[in-house]
Amino acid sequence: MKLRRWKSLWGFRFFGLTPEYKISLHEEIFSLCYHGQGGFSWEEVYSLPIYLRRFYIQKIVKLVEERNKAQQSANSNKSSQGKPPSFGRK
Repeated sequence: MKLRRWKSLWGFRFFGLTPEYKISLHEEIFSLCYHGQGGFSWEEVYSLPIYLRRFYIQKIVKLVEERNKAQQSANSNKSSQGKPPSFGRK
């Protein structure tokens, strides 16, 4: 008697995470744990629903962009003030 192996319509024999999704998932986990400044643990982020994980990542991206803009404007203000006076020796 020959055993049949059933294949799903999608071609996968089981349902699981694709390698590409696994990489994406772990990049999101790393980003939230690293840029969350200790606010999230690995276990918490892993068990978060996808929509919440993406929400927090978007918030972090917004904050980082705002900090970068503030830093750039501070640097441009600093350079537009001109050079400090040079006091030469007589």
